[in-house]
Amino acid sequence: MISRHRIIFPALIFILTLVVVCIPVVTAAEYTVAPSGAEFTSIQAAINLASVGDTIAVESGTYAENVRVDKKIVLVGIDTGGGLPVIDSPRKGYAVEILADGCTIDGFTIQNSEMLSGIRIQSSGNTIQGNTITNNDQGIVLSSANQNRITGNNISQNNRYGIALENSNENLIEGNVVTKNTAGIALDESSLDNEIFLNNFINTQNVISKSPTSVWSSAQSFTYTYLGQTERSRLGNYWSDYLGGNKNGDGIGDLPYVILIGGNQKTFLTSDKNIVDGFPLMDPKAYYINISPSPNIQENITSLITTPVLSTVTMFVPIPTTLATVAHRTGAGIGSGGLIRLSEVIAVMALIAGGIGTFFFLRKTGNGRTGERPIRELPLEKLPVNPEVRVRSPSPVTTPAAETAYADREVTGPFTSATEQKNYFPKELENKYTEISYVGRGGIAWVFSAYRKSDDQRVAVKIPISFDEMTGRSFLNEIKAWETLQHKNIVEVSAVNILPVPYVEMEYVPGALDATDKPMPVWKAVHLVRGIAEGLRYAHEHGFIHRDIKPHNILLTNEFVPKITDWGMSKVLAAEVHKSSIAGFSLSYAAPEQVSPSEFGRTDERTDLYQLGVLFYELVTGSIPFGGESIVEVGNAILRDAPLPPSEYNPDATAVEKIILKCLAKNPADRYQSAAELIDALSRYLDEDDA
Repeated sequence: MISRHRIIFPALIFILTLVVVCIPVVTAAEYTVAPSGAEFTSIQAAINLASVGDTIAVESGTYAENVRVDKKIVLVGIDTGGGLPVIDSPRKGYAVEILADGCTIDGFTIQNSEMLSGIRIQSSGNTIQGNTITNNDQGIVLSSANQNRITGNNISQNNRYGIALENSNENLIEGNVVTKNTAGIALDESSLDNEIFLNNFINTQNVISKSPTSVWSSAQSFTYTYLGQTERSRLGNYWSDYLGGNKNGDGIGDLPYVILIGGNQKTFLTSDKNIVDGFPLMDPKAYYINISPSPNIQENITSLITTPVLSTVTMFVPIPTTLATVAHRTGAGIGSGGLIRLSEVIAVMALIAGGIGTFFFLRKTGNGRTGERPIRELPLEKLPVNPEVRVRSPSPVTTPAAETAYADREVTGPFTSATEQKNYFPKELENKYTEISYVGRGGIAWVFSAYRKSDDQRVAVKIPISFDEMTGRSFLNEIKAWETLQHKNIVEVSAVNILPVPYVEMEYVPGALDATDKPMPVWKAVHLVRGIAEGLRYAHEHGFIHRDIKPHNILLTNEFVPKITDWGMSKVLAAEVHKSSIAGFSLSYAAPEQVSPSEFGRTDERTDLYQLGVLFYELVTGSIPFGGESIVEVGNAILRDAPLPPSEYNPDATAVEKIILKCLAKNPADRYQSAAELIDALSRYLDEDDA
């Protein structure tokens, strides 16, 4: 007689297998959110009813809500004709808060969280890409968030930081445009091993970092096309306040961009030291096209031979999302989502039951004998090695500071009324100086004359109009380079510090070219221009470009010796946009490549020579070469119009007209190619004049 077990259990297995095959198993649902006519009109309502792994497609429209993502989902914005969907925060709370791991936020405009951040991430493994994040207190904040991917976002006009990292490690921040924020990016001392490259930073201050181990350029080399030439290099970031040059024309600065680590006693390093972006971009990322990885094959081979277990930086791959995967579902919705989950439960139960049935069936057919041939375990050292395995090195342990500058709270500083500011000299500095007198206000700082108590030397002291931690670090980060320039035609900086308050101490120069009567005799103008050119030649030879030569930035001694000032200060400390200033330079004195870099190429040493030509023109004619009723008119004139010959204003200018017009050539290749060439031309004029 056939045993009952031998019939029942195979039949049970067959029936349950049939159930599994007949019921389709779908791992994730897709839902649609739209202002009307969709399954949901609220993003948060869709998230609340979604399950792990679901995709929520949000169509064009404005959604006045705060979004809290507490499960792993893909949230993607779809432009259905009205632009990217807008998450318009009610101003209190985070516009988007991500608490779950492995989420994707793609394709939104996120705005108006004026008290907190546009996106706050408190989890790991998320992808934030293709979003516009604007007009929030902070753009993106990562708090105890690891291995996230922040890429391709436009982050602008946020009150404090564009991106801030608090105790967050091993994040990839790549390809973002971070502009017009009070500070571009900030990292605290507990944020380690982050990789930051190919971003554009164009902000009042670009970076505040206490992180000793985060890197600011790519770990590998890339091939790319820059101004029509194919190049190969590692790639850093574009910094609007970078002052270096690029002699070989590969688009990578000759000098590193220095990122200071403040005097923090609790950092991982035993002693503070500066870190750098060793491969700063000369122009915004858009100028670097056809970028592709270019690994060093020889180095990789050597690494594989000498190191069988590799320590690598994790790269994050975005979840691919297509219109097909987020198309509007018809006849699905909540009911469909519920059915999907039921089928999964039935399938799991069927597998469990099948396993139990098989166990008893085999037990009976084997007369109760199991495990007659136990599996022999291999010793650990005999196990085969998978050469593809990569092992992450453990992050160093740090002791976080009790308080950092990156928490969601207001940044306060010693701000006073306009009347008080005009005559305000910080009391904290009164122990250093005596006979302090107010000189005036520049676009970026109050200027005082004072005598140093230590040696009774008269100096000029500049105090930024608005000073706080960010401004102070900006002083150290940018004016530091100015200290290295020692030349008779460059204003000498004798001290820069942020303690007890941010200030710059420099040599006192009593006069300014801005206040000098114009036009002036040609010989006098040549004397001044030659001195300025000598200062530029020295700076260019040391890798620095000024990019904002104008009368306001030329000081004059009692002996009428010109001295160039404000190397980088206008780019760093500008607290407001003035009518004549755009993107760190003054439009009336701007070169064509500053107005339209896509047409005339990147700025370089010849940009300073063009601006010196504008200044030369003004000195001998009393007028600037290009004017207009609006910024657009002035810009078009710089790009398209030929200047009137200086001799039409001043017949005596005929002798230097060719020199001036060559400086003002639209095409940089048609100008003097170096300050030395210009100096030679001026010397020939002086020789002829003497004769």
